[in-house]
Amino acid sequence: MELNILYKIKSEKKHYDFLRSHSIWYKYLNRDPNNYKDFLNAYKKYSREETTSKINNTINNIDMIANIIKVLE
Repeated sequence: MELNILYKIKSEKKHYDFLRSHSIWYKYLNRDPNNYKDFLNAYKKYSREETTSKINNTINNIDMIANIIKVLE
């Protein structure tokens, strides 16, 4: 992997964490540095999905708590 791409990724902790958890990107970035834009797009998509998942889990937890309170009344 080219050093400038590695520095860009390591400068952003979230990008570096994504790279570590999705190690297939090491191969793509080593083969072609132009894949960096694809890497960023994949990170953005992952980030959106992760945020949506957290929101859905929170809503489900609130619904569950509301149902438990209704049963206890």
